Amino acid sequence: EQKLAFIDSKNNDASEFSLCTKDGKTVYTAKLKDSVTDKVSGQSIRAADFSDFKTKGKYYIQAGSEKSFSFEIGERIYDEFFKKILQYFTYSRCGEEVKAGAWSHPACHTTEAEIYGSDKKKTVIGGWHDAGDYGRYVVAGTKAVMDLLLAYDSTKETFQDFDILSEVRFELEWLLQMQREDGAVYHKISCYNFCRFILPNEEKDAIVLSPVSTAATADFAGCLSFAVRFFKDTDKAFADKLLDAALKAQKYLDKNSDEYYTNPPEITTGGYGDHDVKDERYFALCGLYSATKDKKYLKAAVKLRKKKLYESYFWGCVTSYGTEILLNYSDLKGEDKLKKELEKAVIARAQALCELSQESSYRTAMKKVHWGSNGYVCDEAHILLLAYNITNEKKFYNAALSQVDYVLGCNPLNVCYVTGLGSEPIKKPHHRPSGAVKKVMPGMLAGGPSEGLQDEVAKEKLKGKSPLLCYIDHECSFSTNEVAIYWNSALVCAMAKLGLV
Repeated sequence: EQKLAFIDSKNNDASEFSLCTKDGKTVYTAKLKDSVTDKVSGQSIRAADFSDFKTKGKYYIQAGSEKSFSFEIGERIYDEFFKKILQYFTYSRCGEEVKAGAWSHPACHTTEAEIYGSDKKKTVIGGWHDAGDYGRYVVAGTKAVMDLLLAYDSTKETFQDFDILSEVRFELEWLLQMQREDGAVYHKISCYNFCRFILPNEEKDAIVLSPVSTAATADFAGCLSFAVRFFKDTDKAFADKLLDAALKAQKYLDKNSDEYYTNPPEITTGGYGDHDVKDERYFALCGLYSATKDKKYLKAAVKLRKKKLYESYFWGCVTSYGTEILLNYSDLKGEDKLKKELEKAVIARAQALCELSQESSYRTAMKKVHWGSNGYVCDEAHILLLAYNITNEKKFYNAALSQVDYVLGCNPLNVCYVTGLGSEPIKKPHHRPSGAVKKVMPGMLAGGPSEGLQDEVAKEKLKGKSPLLCYIDHECSFSTNEVAIYWNSALVCAMAKLGLV
């Protein structure tokens, strides 16, 4: 198992490091790796590699006069951590009473929603609050469901402390309500504007269903059709309901040209707009082929692939969910050429990420540090692990592990980007329930550094800093310190597929 620590050589001229027990006894010493500098960190970093040390216990790293915080080497050390980052979904439930200690609240957002552009209303109850706000968004929710289902498929034999399928079903029940009679899916449900830092049951403004979109409808079809396999043996009626809704969505997609979503002027909550929906359509077709074995869906998916889709698990580019469904959950007998093409595309993308990781000071697979960078590196870990599954080449596994290590503390700020966990967790997330009760909910992954400086706190405090330092642990820095279900789900999925739980 790869074990790395990182030392800033600008402030530390040590050439070797030691691994020490908590009482100061040195148990391992080795040379530091050569210095690596990149523009995203802006630092000259030397790696301490102690991968061949395997004795269980609690330790710290000593390099020159500096020493690290303590850490543990052992088996199943992430179980409680994993449970907490999953618990965040339960605590984020909408439309029912939530019992969550300081963040408990009665049922919220239970009034009828206005259907934008009409005088009609519709009752839509449930789903997870998307992020630091209380909106519920289909493109974000479907990505989170996919990550959790794929994580479940990796952990169901070993991790038994959280009912992932029950949690996923809660979101699926909400998604079913977001579909119109003609099969189209509303893009999101939220208030017209963001509220203050209040508990969700205190948000009393009018709720509105935003117009339908191709991205939402296709993500809905892909997600629900994939979910069928997880419920068909235990609740066939529910599985059939999911498949019927997915087929209905696909019929709408087949009959209608692309409908792109942009917030109407009256609605200022998260947009999740996407003006290239070939990948969403591909994902839908892959999911339906897996669920039905009807070759017409595979044929249509292959036709879309010829338009050079980009392999990604990002909410705005979901190609790799479709590709993973085809490779791991579909009958591709007699489709050897297609299988090889799919594997080649995944491996090429993962190889580029692997090379980028090796060239980076903290082994991150990032050239640009975008809004939500922590979720981004977890999604990249997912691609690397899909390549590892195909090739069994350890370099892909180690590069994926480095992405998770970065999020959990191997970064220039020396912080764990998950609230309430690790030696140095973040403490002031942009999260309304935490802000309302003045106590931080544990288990939430912050978006992390964003070099674009997209909020006033970031612009004031982070100007001129290198990209990986463009983060501030501040409640009002929504562009660096907000949380989101699809960032948490990406971390859950990466950890599960790495076999850390």
